[in-house]
Amino acid sequence: MDDHSNTVILARVSSKAQQIEGYSLEAQDKLLNNYCANRSLKVVKVFVIAESASKEQSRKVFREMMAYISAKKNNVYHLAVEKADRYTRNFKDAVVLDDWLAEDPERRLHSVKESIVLHRDSKSDVKFMWNIHVASAKKYTDNLREEAMKGMSEKLAQGWLPAVPPPGYMTITRNGKRIHVPNPDNATLVKKAFNTYLDPSHSIASVAKLMDDMGIRTRQGKPLSKSNVQKMLLNPFYIGINRFNGKDYPGVQETFITKELFNKVQQKMHRKRPSRYRQHNPVFKGVIQCNNCGGLVTWQLQKGRYYGTCQRSSEGCKGRKLLREDKLEVAVIGMLEQLVCPSQEIIQWVADAMREHHQSSIEEKERLWNSVKLQIDRLGRMEEGLYDDKLSGDISQEKYQEKHTEFSERKEQLEQQLRGIDTSLGNRLDQTLVLLELSQKAAEIYPKKAPQQKRLIITKLFNNLTFDNDSLSVSFTKFAQVIANNVVETRRLIGGKI
Repeated sequence: MDDHSNTVILARVSSKAQQIEGYSLEAQDKLLNNYCANRSLKVVKVFVIAESASKEQSRKVFREMMAYISAKKNNVYHLAVEKADRYTRNFKDAVVLDDWLAEDPERRLHSVKESIVLHRDSKSDVKFMWNIHVASAKKYTDNLREEAMKGMSEKLAQGWLPAVPPPGYMTITRNGKRIHVPNPDNATLVKKAFNTYLDPSHSIASVAKLMDDMGIRTRQGKPLSKSNVQKMLLNPFYIGINRFNGKDYPGVQETFITKELFNKVQQKMHRKRPSRYRQHNPVFKGVIQCNNCGGLVTWQLQKGRYYGTCQRSSEGCKGRKLLREDKLEVAVIGMLEQLVCPSQEIIQWVADAMREHHQSSIEEKERLWNSVKLQIDRLGRMEEGLYDDKLSGDISQEKYQEKHTEFSERKEQLEQQLRGIDTSLGNRLDQTLVLLELSQKAAEIYPKKAPQQKRLIITKLFNNLTFDNDSLSVSFTKFAQVIANNVVETRRLIGGKI
């Protein structure tokens, strides 16, 4: 075989588990090598991308492969992949491939399972089909990202950080949810690092050395760099604030660094006069609307107390008295107390009844989803076997096409059925039970919480916070209103001893 048969194989391993066990890589290797052998193509190198790898690692392998096949000394004219989404899931990589093909009319991309051989002079229909497959692969990754962002947003709304916690914390699973709690092995040591930094004789570099001496390392077992330590000392996670993608969210994690200590560290870090972290942080920031002009109430700190008003842009808003934050909080606590049931046994009975009522439905939908998914996976394996039979000549092209169409139609039916199965009932039930628990504890815990956490309680249990004629109008959410109505009825029954 001459140099024009030199071929590079690109395999993308579907998961870390499959990478370790070798199943997916083995299947791709067998398929692609058989394909090359049947076409007298000489495989000179194999590149493997693990989907479990980071984006940076994946890009590194991809760049190495493109550099290898583009180097004239290697005389590579063929690139073989299982299908389009094994090569790329973004348009940028598709452009890189087009450039590589455009440089030499002898170069070929072989997308084996899609029966596509792409080159510079391919007919428009072939290029069109390739572009469709690339677009489908891009849609797949976009959809994955959307679903991941939904999960992250919900986790943030519940007060948990959807990322790796900083030093001093560990991740555990509690009630089926992954949360972050202080690590008993090093939380005290991290607190010591914060206190040590305040010593005038210490710096970020000396704290980094101290943490190395205490055995606090990165997840890869490497010593923390100065930038790592600086990031740690600046991280508001330690005082109950989750910073994610440049935004701050109220957290519910247990803290072991006091706000006083954290603020002193920030003071030294920025060489500024002492100040409270996020000093201007009123409780009702961004949650109360003027009933007259529709504008949000903004707040000013005067003599240690927050006062709020709209922008008074209309005549009806002028001359109104300012709202006082402390008085509004008294009203909020009063409404929260309306949610507390005098019999917690009743609340527990309600929670147990909700679980029992929905459990069979949740389990049934899960069983149905798993059954349909198994059928789809089985069809996928049958399709791979069918293609292998075609490559080996065990079945004719006509028989392959007939069975392939049959499998594709059945797979589409199953996938449509899978999309129609609502598996979110369990998550919705969990959220409802969390709100039920919050409604009973809110009046007690509200006064003890930071402004961010108070706002979270308010937004979970109240809606339509408006002010008119210098007074606040507040209504419960539908869920909280149901609880309040049942509490009234429970008190009536208990009062009447019925």
